[in-house]
Amino acid sequence: MLKCPIILVMESKNEMTFAPGWTQSIDTDGTREREDLSSYISDTFKAINGFRPRWWDMDDMSLKGLRDVAQSLEDEVLASIKRERAEEAARQLEMAAHHLAVAKAMKPVSSTFKPFANLKEMLV
Repeated sequence: MLKCPIILVMESKNEMTFAPGWTQSIDTDGTREREDLSSYISDTFKAINGFRPRWWDMDDMSLKGLRDVAQSLEDEVLASIKRERAEEAARQLEMAAHHLAVAKAMKPVSSTFKPFANLKEMLV
């Protein structure tokens, strides 16, 4: 049996992510869906861009249009979360490699180590 793509599932979606670890509840069963989507769009746009989209007249947009814009913003948020996690993993890997290199460099030298034992042969 084929499953519906995510765009069609949007109609029954109750929570949308607007920041890492933060979701906003969307009332899809009641009469508040339009207000919840408008609030989500405004909050998420501000989280992404630093300012609210006051030029958008969301009262004139259709419910499907609001859902599409909200889904687009959520996709952008999820992509940025994934990108931040990948960058953090790379940073952690680099730090681990650095700490390993420092630990190897700081290893104590054995008492039988004689770095200048062959100096006379090297100079001649």
